[in-house]
Amino acid sequence: MNSLIPPDFIDEVLGRTDIVEIIEARVKLKKTGHNHSGLCPFHNEKTPSFSVNGDKQFYYCFGCQASGSALKFLMEFDRLDFVTAVETLAARVGLEVPREKQTPQALEQQQKRKSIYDILLQVSDYYRAELKSGEARDQAVDYLKSRGLTGLVAKDFALGYAPPGWDNVLRHLAKTNHERELLIDGGMVIDRKEENKTYDRFRERIMFPIRDLRGRVIAFGGRILGDGKPKYLNSPETPVFHKSRELYGLYEARQRNKKLEQLLVVEGYMDVVALAQHGVTFAVATLGTATTGEHLERIFRMVSKVIFCFDGDEAGRRAAWKALQISLPHLKDGRAARFLFVPDGEDPDSLVRAEGHDKFLDRVENSQPLPEFFFDKLSAEVDIDTLDGKAHLSQLAMPLINAIPRGVFRELMLGELSKITNLTSEKLLSLSVEPLLEAALAVPPESSGNDSYSKDSSLDGYVDIDSGDPYEEQGYEDVVGFVDQTELIPQVGLSALARKALEILLVQPELALGVSAEMLDSIGEDASSGLLSEVLTIIIEQDERSPVMILSHFQASPEFEMLRELAEKDHILAPEDLASEFMDTLEVIVDASRRETEAQLQRRLLSKPMSTWTPEEKDQMRTISRSKSSASRK
Repeated sequence: MNSLIPPDFIDEVLGRTDIVEIIEARVKLKKTGHNHSGLCPFHNEKTPSFSVNGDKQFYYCFGCQASGSALKFLMEFDRLDFVTAVETLAARVGLEVPREKQTPQALEQQQKRKSIYDILLQVSDYYRAELKSGEARDQAVDYLKSRGLTGLVAKDFALGYAPPGWDNVLRHLAKTNHERELLIDGGMVIDRKEENKTYDRFRERIMFPIRDLRGRVIAFGGRILGDGKPKYLNSPETPVFHKSRELYGLYEARQRNKKLEQLLVVEGYMDVVALAQHGVTFAVATLGTATTGEHLERIFRMVSKVIFCFDGDEAGRRAAWKALQISLPHLKDGRAARFLFVPDGEDPDSLVRAEGHDKFLDRVENSQPLPEFFFDKLSAEVDIDTLDGKAHLSQLAMPLINAIPRGVFRELMLGELSKITNLTSEKLLSLSVEPLLEAALAVPPESSGNDSYSKDSSLDGYVDIDSGDPYEEQGYEDVVGFVDQTELIPQVGLSALARKALEILLVQPELALGVSAEMLDSIGEDASSGLLSEVLTIIIEQDERSPVMILSHFQASPEFEMLRELAEKDHILAPEDLASEFMDTLEVIVDASRRETEAQLQRRLLSKPMSTWTPEEKDQMRTISRSKSSASRK
């Protein structure tokens, strides 16, 4: 494709399309009042819960919560990619899809990526042919049969075989220098210029094509036959493959489930395929790396629940704990993480073959919720029957709980810690910042040119930021009482503010154009405003002015329904008043985000003695203190 489809054209196509006609051609509908209803095509049901609203051009299922526009319906029901779905709707209303011209550099980069996709598909076809009828296929076929895989599941996952030899792919697919370069760029061929050697990356391995969400082959994982090392070998990073973002089996899971509700993250490609063989079709695997924040954001865009599956041994539990720590900043309200530990000596592949589909799903259903794993792990490290142990538990837990986005879930985690330690939530929050409250006393007034706090009649002495322990000069209770601790408690209403801003933005998207880059950065730094930041970015960077088109970016995400409700909400304010209300709301969010950033800095420093603070950290604390002092004077 040499150009992009203009957003205005997509908006026009949707405006001319009758969603009732589109869906009625595929689903039997009955007129019910202002809407049409029928049996949902996305899940099995006996009583109609699928509703189509012709006025608002949306469909919604009260059973499985499937929803969207005519474009989304075609993509999901007919399994079309976005461009094909737009072209289908455009042809139906007699419009020809226009294209926006791109820069020569962008066109060149796009063409290179397309060529890499094409060559990787050819490589996949070659490996599949070798598994099906190659001369060396017997060992590979025997191995797959020994793992209980059928030809059908091998076909669904496009499994293949890289036969022995150093130049099979080169000889079969590199007919020209251009194709040779594409194989190198796509990671399939290694070019050792200093040694003047070029050879295939994979040989004597079962090949697992890694596909993106559109089903394009972007990389491969290869499993050695026999005892060679490494056991698994993956494609390197390429222009079309970034392993910290991609998940093996995600494309297949979406194809096999009309409505994905959860994803099971396992450690190996073979686990994903074996689970699918036994009807567990929602498993994915990371690509030779630990789970990353990018993985989790991709997962949570599609489902609201993730289950991490690890070995039950010590190494597996260490890996699970790392996954938990990575997960915490992404656990907005409505998202959940759980942990499934398989028995020692087993893996998901062997376990599902031994127990079968139903028992394995029982294990998934009874997997350990994140809060339970969290407190079990930390409680095992201390003696919670003693006062010292409870204090230590608070020190271990609070920095982690503070990483959770503000909202109900974080409050519940705080409440659980409060229950275990017999400390109030307010006290836990204050204890998590007390070392910084001490440091605040050591910040000189703005007019002072030295590092010592000048004598003040409100204090019994002074504390020097470089002098060591402030308790030598002043009583503990005086220090804690000196600073207003409520400033350090999370601003509970921030999520509500972000929702309010989104509500206005989805009525007048052009308001985003008045948001400065600095303001957008500040909003993006706050986890509770992440969705607002994302919508603002889409409007600004993609010049997206239509609420329907903005919603189309989130049709596969759990946030879609909330955004739809906000877009349809009636406003009390007059249209001319929305702009000032929007900017006022953003300013409050930015201010709260700044205060939270300052509080996070304070909480981070709590983990080390003040004597180890760097000059930069001391300056940061002075700035924070002056900011608070200035705010209080106002």
